[in-house]
Amino acid sequence: MTSPNPQPIHHRVMFSDLAGCIAPHLITIQGSEAQHLAKVKRARIGEMVGVLDGRGAMGIGEIAEITGSKQRPMIAIMLDRVEMIDPVWPRIQICCPAPKGDRLERMIDQLTQIGVESWVPLITDRSERDPKAIRQDRLERIINEALKQCIRARALVVHEPMTLTQAISPSDSIQTIVCDGSGESSLGPIEIDSTRIFIGPEGGWSGDERARFIESNIPTRRIGIHVLRVETAAVVAGSLALSNAITPTPFGD
Repeated sequence: MTSPNPQPIHHRVMFSDLAGCIAPHLITIQGSEAQHLAKVKRARIGEMVGVLDGRGAMGIGEIAEITGSKQRPMIAIMLDRVEMIDPVWPRIQICCPAPKGDRLERMIDQLTQIGVESWVPLITDRSERDPKAIRQDRLERIINEALKQCIRARALVVHEPMTLTQAISPSDSIQTIVCDGSGESSLGPIEIDSTRIFIGPEGGWSGDERARFIESNIPTRRIGIHVLRVETAAVVAGSLALSNAITPTPFGD
């Protein structure tokens, strides 16, 4: 039973796996999460902490003990509530080339915040960045920080790179939409369970790519009145598609 006057949640941390935890349950936070909680957030015994595993489980507990050294703290949290949170509906996958520099990191952060399920690094005729050079460990840290900030239960999935041919394979059951200024209508809320949205490179789709979309009967939709950078277009498209989304109710402060 939830307390009628619950204590506020002071902090949020990632923990490897909450799915098997049945409250009350004691867990120990170590490594970078414990360092951030102890040294940056200055957590104290008795404070309430939200715990996420990135796979749908969320918990709430109280800091029971802080041990270890300043460089390697260990924080024990007594969980008094653990729940599985439903996925966001509809499931939106953004398929676009990786933008250059730190613009990729900003895009991943924002796609995580708005509720996009996954991102596919798309290899196009005019892609500017080799997807093989993407640092997966860096993206994982950004996704985890965004999860904690926006109280999202499930991590954004970063898929392996795909060519356009692979991404529009007729074997897929997923609906596909391409975003481009030539679209006759604007992208609106998605009402289908799974949708892949194609965003082109800043140089635009090539003639061969446009022909492939037409041959595959993929509808084209507009997402704005101006030409957008790829990372901006990805976030705008995700937001429009999810504007009527059914969202789970996570633990709030």
